[in-house]
Amino acid sequence: MVVQTDGANKRGTPATAKASLIKDINTAAVLGIVREQEMVSRADIAKTCGLTPATVSSIVSDLLELGIVRETGSGTSSGGRKPTMIALNERAWGAIGLDLGPRQIHAGIVDLHGKAVHDEIVPLPADRSEAAILGLMDQVTDRLLKWAASRSMRMVGLGIGAHGLVDPNAGVSLYAPAFQWKQVAVREWFNDRYELPVMVDNDARAMAAGEKWFGAAQQAESFVFLNVGTGIGSGIYLNGQLLYGAHFGAGEIGHIPISDDSQEICYCGKRGCLSTFASGPALEKRARIAVRQGADSLLEQLSAGKPERITGQLIHQAAMQGDELAVRLLRETGEHIGSALAMMVNVVNPDMILIGGGVSEAGEFLFHPIRETVRKEAMAVNTERLSIMPGQLGAVCGVVGAATLLLQEVFAQPKTYLTRGGTLI
Repeated sequence: MVVQTDGANKRGTPATAKASLIKDINTAAVLGIVREQEMVSRADIAKTCGLTPATVSSIVSDLLELGIVRETGSGTSSGGRKPTMIALNERAWGAIGLDLGPRQIHAGIVDLHGKAVHDEIVPLPADRSEAAILGLMDQVTDRLLKWAASRSMRMVGLGIGAHGLVDPNAGVSLYAPAFQWKQVAVREWFNDRYELPVMVDNDARAMAAGEKWFGAAQQAESFVFLNVGTGIGSGIYLNGQLLYGAHFGAGEIGHIPISDDSQEICYCGKRGCLSTFASGPALEKRARIAVRQGADSLLEQLSAGKPERITGQLIHQAAMQGDELAVRLLRETGEHIGSALAMMVNVVNPDMILIGGGVSEAGEFLFHPIRETVRKEAMAVNTERLSIMPGQLGAVCGVVGAATLLLQEVFAQPKTYLTRGGTLI
């Protein structure tokens, strides 16, 4: 959306307030074109968004002053003087992303193009209290800020994707079952320590936002991002909008019951949940039990005769070598996930399903049974044009997704997030 500033103000709106609002809208539109085109001239920006050359020139000057765009040299001339090209100054500004999972913190710095330019993984301590985990996140954030400062990279803020139910409006972890957290004020903790905007959301929703802004779903209006790792969760976009639900519980596909007679108790307290059959720990547990019971499998050799060392990576490695047990376990995992997704496909009717997380690295051993089961169990009309594929952001999806919580706001309101006395840190 762009709005020309020419012409009289409508009655009832103060002229200065309206002019400021219009300029903010047009600034976001110009910045969006620069992001999408990668390199573009002022004249082409004006043609694309319908603004006058003078208006575009003024906005680009402001963006150059903020340091979010840069001039990259001359473009191709169409007869006159060669135009000066404009591009994002991607490494001048960035955002911190913290992906808080049940077992570890994956943290990093993400530039304006959505690239994780630095990341690290930190295991969680045995102490799962608020003070211990938030304190560790605090230490990681300090290291990231020092890394960015050493490279003259300014941070627009801190995004946190957290395991469990999250109220993003309040920045509160409503319930994190792996930690037994309830009503933890995560954003308040960081606001008390840093002069930075802080945003918090559920990890799978943040990952879905990352794929929407910077990954495989940029052209998709309705899609599901499924995160299959230590737990199973999803973020859902419907008609271009991220779904939250009445109490921020939308997308908890890992707690769809897929068995009536399971004795396995999920960390949510229920029995038969998808997470107890198809998560990373569930896959490893089934493999360990099979090897202990004497199954003929390469997994015994790969684990040096110690089943407790069997990991998802070893199961994939064994499957690649044709191990029947590993192939069967991955196929069964894919079938369980496919059954749950078939229910979601019939309810949401997405264009695309993207799958990420550690378990997804098993590739076609997992994706083939998922696709087959979805097409078998979901309505045909809902699967005819449905694509099911890996997410594009890969192992850093959680970090990029968490940072996207801030970056999407920067592109919508650049002057709000970038003008604080010229610097943010």
